[in-house]
Amino acid sequence: MTQDLQIEIISTGTIAPELDKQIDQLDLLAFADEKHDDPEFNSIDWSSHIEYMALGRVDNELVTLLGLLKREILVGEKPVWVAGVGGVATHPNWQKRGFSSTLLNASEKFMREEMKVPFGLLVCADERRSFYGRAGWKLIADKLFFIQNGERRSLKTSVMILPLSTEVWPSGEIDLRGLPW
Repeated sequence: MTQDLQIEIISTGTIAPELDKQIDQLDLLAFADEKHDDPEFNSIDWSSHIEYMALGRVDNELVTLLGLLKREILVGEKPVWVAGVGGVATHPNWQKRGFSSTLLNASEKFMREEMKVPFGLLVCADERRSFYGRAGWKLIADKLFFIQNGERRSLKTSVMILPLSTEVWPSGEIDLRGLPW
């Protein structure tokens, strides 16, 4: 059924105000009922430095999306470039049709060929692990660190990577060196 999904990956700098409004509306609908086990979760500031949006449309209607950014993080003592994937969302009326999976697969090629990073990295709720696992993502940690307002904080969540090269993921704690996405 996903053959009707038209995918476009665009720079956030080229997003027109009307499309930006549609993206915000889809995010609100998709994440309206999301619950978090971490009491600190609602106090987290999320990065607004998303560089690309992957958009999926059916008959010109925006039905699914995700954001991408490129960042050098620290794993143990080693700097590692990643494509951060965040805000994977599908409109509730269009869920369970494989659209997010199709969008993730298209984004994988973009991360590898255009962003030229060795890994994709995302955080997700435990109940979403199997969804990302089916798309090739691997669980690597259940906590990471980030910087918010100059303070080092931790986030207890599933941390998953998508290998995009032959490079081996290093061992050690993960520091996003900025806000999570």
